[in-house]
Amino acid sequence: MKSTAMLLAAAAAAVATIATAPADAAGRDASTRRAVASRPALPPAAPNGGAVVLYSQLGTASTAGALTAQYSSSSGAPYDSEGADDFVVPAAGWRISTVEFAAFAGNGTTGAYPTVANVRVYANASGAPGATVCNYPSAAVAYNTSTQIATINLASVCDLTVAGTYWISYQPIYDFFASGGDYFWFMSSPQAGLVGQWRNPGDGFESGCTSWSPTTSCNFTQPDYAFRLSGQVLPVSLQSFGID
Repeated sequence: MKSTAMLLAAAAAAVATIATAPADAAGRDASTRRAVASRPALPPAAPNGGAVVLYSQLGTASTAGALTAQYSSSSGAPYDSEGADDFVVPAAGWRISTVEFAAFAGNGTTGAYPTVANVRVYANASGAPGATVCNYPSAAVAYNTSTQIATINLASVCDLTVAGTYWISYQPIYDFFASGGDYFWFMSSPQAGLVGQWRNPGDGFESGCTSWSPTTSCNFTQPDYAFRLSGQVLPVSLQSFGID
């Protein structure tokens, strides 16, 4: 196991060439770490368990993925990163109960897909994520290795009663060394709505995107992320029945 200093130095040298490095160069050795990776085929859509689909970008998933992660070890802190994509809630409002993300393991990753993740819904602030509206830290993740879909049934529904633009964020939690690699959120193209956002506060990848920034300015070639939201359209009304 490498020391924290060696890990940071190796990653800094590697990410200097992120724009031209092979997209699938995510593996066990920290010196080959990248914020972007690719996989060979598009994931098919997963069954939705009977919920009403409110919004979906799964059908436009690309073959590239963005690293979004919270590392459970302190040595990974410089690489903590988060992606977010926008969606528009209509006047009726939405009650989101299930969120799904197309995701995959990088080449050389040996561990099982993370079983917990942070999921957040943000308000819109001038074209980027703003105040947190709904927050689900360490939410349980059910990952389907065949469809490459990570499903999270929210512990409590996210009621969005005001129409407008919101942002969904997905951030798996894991230990890089224990997993032997990294996990990636599939990107999506063409762009739908606002361009997706990404941030790496510790700038371990040396992208300069320490605050929310457009994906296309952070060395990613695709603008958005692949995800699906399910639940109910508000208001949820009760229907009365007469008795003869």
